[in-house]
Amino acid sequence: MNEIENLIGELGKKLSTQISVPIVVGGWAVNLLGCPRQTIDFDFMIVEDEFDMFSQAFKALGFQETIRTTMYARFESNNKSESGKLYFDCLFIDRNTYGKIAQAGKTVNVFGTNFILPDPMHIIAMKLHALKHSSNASRNKDFDDIVSLIALQKIDTSKNSDFEVLCGKFGNEEILRRIRNE
Repeated sequence: MNEIENLIGELGKKLSTQISVPIVVGGWAVNLLGCPRQTIDFDFMIVEDEFDMFSQAFKALGFQETIRTTMYARFESNNKSESGKLYFDCLFIDRNTYGKIAQAGKTVNVFGTNFILPDPMHIIAMKLHALKHSSNASRNKDFDDIVSLIALQKIDTSKNSDFEVLCGKFGNEEILRRIRNE
């Protein structure tokens, strides 16, 4: 097992009976949905009021909180691995949003720890939001993830489709045009 596998397994052991099942997002979620993509971090969502338990578990595993905003926290390892410094991004959501995503998703086991894998449309909504609000550095990665998920999941992007509605809510017309032209 490599370091990230061990850490995720240990995190699961420390938290399994204390918190709601975390929601895996980002590159790992895209991978678990069948679109291979290399990623160096592990991103997940938690119910915001459970953050203190996560924070304590990460600190017990040798991580320190390096970023904290109203939307997320980042934990970085104190040690460098063979691939560089390991980090986990912990995004905050309210219980209502958690419930919607969890209900539409499915439970997956990642290195001995259970996570909720969101429905592909929820992942696409997150990626559309990131595209709309992020710097150019992450735009290509998120755009490529959306295009890959659309192809793999055979998602209809035509006029009046669920995807068009989703793009209108979380993305914009430019993103929709780019996706339809790909």
